[in-house]
Amino acid sequence: MNSPLHRFKYLFLLISLINQANCYYNPFVQSILVPDPKEDQSLFQGLSLLGLTTTPYALSLTGQIRDQTGTTISDLLLTVESRSNELDGLDATATTNTSGRFFIRLATGTTTFAVSQNDSLLFKFSISVTSPGEIRVTEIKDNSSGAEVSSFFAYDPGNQPSFFELISSDPPNNVTTGEAPFAFYFYFSEEPQPPPGGQEAIWLSENIRVSPSLSLGNPAIEGESLIVLANGFASQTTVYTITLGSGIIGSTTGIPLTPRTINFTCLATCGP
Repeated sequence: MNSPLHRFKYLFLLISLINQANCYYNPFVQSILVPDPKEDQSLFQGLSLLGLTTTPYALSLTGQIRDQTGTTISDLLLTVESRSNELDGLDATATTNTSGRFFIRLATGTTTFAVSQNDSLLFKFSISVTSPGEIRVTEIKDNSSGAEVSSFFAYDPGNQPSFFELISSDPPNNVTTGEAPFAFYFYFSEEPQPPPGGQEAIWLSENIRVSPSLSLGNPAIEGESLIVLANGFASQTTVYTITLGSGIIGSTTGIPLTPRTINFTCLATCGP
């Protein structure tokens, strides 16, 4: 027969084992010892995404070059001078079209271009490509003409996009005038659709905004140009900002306008 002491030791060992089992199957403890498979999966997915961002890859992108007045510049030759990541199938050059746009196949990382026209070097610029949605100019050198490189978009290499663009304007971007313009002139890459009949005022308010506000009216289409009467200029020197929205549509392609902003300064003599 077992002694009471032996029976007590056996009972104590049995209770300890049960407690350990209960501890393991306790939801709080189990979440530490055996992580939720969903959490594990999300962690691995996060690590995979981090890995993707550090691995260079190629993509097709387009950008646009304008002069200091906002006018697009065609027939510019862009030549790649250096890039941080060299991959197969990348382009070495690109040329701007009549809308100032270039289309090129690049790698993520930093790429530096030399921009020339008629064999004459105009300036150099570098862009950083982190992802299809993160493309930016990091440096422009020897840019005495004040050119602007912007409007970047990544696209499917098998489906090069078309754009409806503002080519130039009057008043131009970044100018100062002492005489108030009686109308704004906008010149596009193709003929814009006219405003719906009887809805000209609504169309203007939705698509052409001026700050500080001016009175706009009588929009008219003449070929590829849009003319909008303007009045109400201030009697003190004022910087005006014209914002063209995507509701202005190309009549041939039906493509909305790539939004554009124009800034100009009107001196005190512009006022009444």
